[in-house]
This record gives sequence, C-alpha cells and structure tokens, in this order.
Amino acid sequence: MTASRLLLPVLFFLSGGAAAAEETVSFKLSPPAGKLRLADTFDVRVEASFPQKYSLRPDTAALDTSSFELLYFTKTGESAKDGLKTENFEIKAQAFSLGVSTFPEVTWALYENDTAAAQAKSPQFLLTIDPLFETKKEEGIRDICPPVKFIPWLWLILGALAAAAVLYLLYRKYRARNVLPGAARVWVDGRSPYQRARDRLDRLEACPLAEKGLLKEFYIGLTSILRLYLYEEFAIDAGQMTTSRLTRELKKTGADIKTTLKARELLQ
Repeated sequence: MTASRLLLPVLFFLSGGAAAAEETVSFKLSPPAGKLRLADTFDVRVEASFPQKYSLRPDTAALDTSSFELLYFTKTGESAKDGLKTENFEIKAQAFSLGVSTFPEVTWALYENDTAAAQAKSPQFLLTIDPLFETKKEEGIRDICPPVKFIPWLWLILGALAAAAVLYLLYRKYRARNVLPGAARVWVDGRSPYQRARDRLDRLEACPLAEKGLLKEFYIGLTSILRLYLYEEFAIDAGQMTTSRLTRELKKTGADIKTTLKARELLQ
C-alpha cells in the first residue's frame, strides 16, 4: 500500500454541569510505504489534533490483534496553536496475516488533569501482506535439495554414542570366551537398494507425521530416503541437484532399462 494520509474527525462528549459540550478530535494517519511481507515490522505515524486542555494516550487493552501485533507506541512530539494541541505518535506493529488485512482502529483516551474525560478512535485502513518467501512456479517438490538446516545433529550423535557403548559391552562380555555371538558377526543386507528404499518409504508413510501437520519433517524424511537410494543404486550424490539434472546423471550411469525404470518409479 502506498503512503497516504487518512483524516478522520472524531466527536466525543464530555459531561459537565447542566449540559454536555461537543468537541472534536482529528486524526491524520500515515500508513507504511512499499510492500509488506509476513512478519515484517512497520511504522504507522499518527497526528492527533484536539482542544489544548487535554492530553492523549492510547488504550492498548482495547486493541484488536487478530491480524497484527502492536509492539509499542512512541510519542514523537507535540505543539499548540490557537487553542488546539497537536500530538504526534509512532506505532510499531508486525504483520501476521496474509493478503488484504485491516489495520484496526485504535482507541485513544483523552485526559484532563490526569483524569480520563473521553475517548476517540483513529480510523482503520487496509494493508496488503505478501508471503514471506516468493514461490517459483517452475519448482516442484521433486527437486531434491539437502535439508541441512533441519538435521537433528544432537540426536544423531547421542544415538551413535549409545550404539558404540552397546558394541563395546558386547565385545567385553564375549572376549573372555573367545567366541562372538551370531548377532555380533558381520551382517550383510541382502536386499537391493530399490527394496531398501521401498521399505524405508513404507515406514515413513506409516508414521503419523502428515496427520499431525508435520509436513516439513515428512518432506525431510522423504528427500533423505531418495538421496540415499540414488547413492546406493547409482553412486550419485543428489545434493543440490534438480530433477532435470538428476535425469541426465541417471542416463550417464549406463544402468539397464529395468533398474532405470524402477528409479523413475521411485522418484515419482
């Protein structure tokens, strides 16, 4: 939304004596200029004019924070002329709703001698909030990139240490007998890389990640399985490869038609 100034005179009534006197508060708002993205912070400048005998304070308890979080209010200056006082404020806010959102009206309390005398509301206005990241139409979920930021290194290290401790205890237990149990002998997985990948995909599908809304974790597991399969089957390191480049690398391997078709089926 381009920068603009919104002017709204607000009438409020003060009870006093036998009759109520009608007086006016005028607000001028300067919304933020340029595009806003989700979670961006921005400033709204407020200029309020009202009778000189009053002072103005925002009523933060009455704010509607469903689309925006109001971070703080700052008074930036004031002046007085011809019986009117002008006070300037800066509102710092953060956007938490996509699309066209309504910046809420703000309730202001007018004080006379430190006593709340009346209320006025500055106008609401519209802001367009864009997504945090730009999406590219040509990119698909099948483009494989390594999930570097989300690898649980701490749990992997702890798991490796626990496995090493178990193996060490087994070695000490059977060293005196000079016989290692069958479970401690070298074990060779007789499954093909394709079958191992299919089994891993079945286990991932059985996990309730997608049902719980953990789509990021589900996608990390999926890409890790595919990258491991490509490395075991074709010795291809698929990190940073797009689908088109991966297809070219598969052709270079010289694999037979059956294996290539299985690989394409798995990637799809």
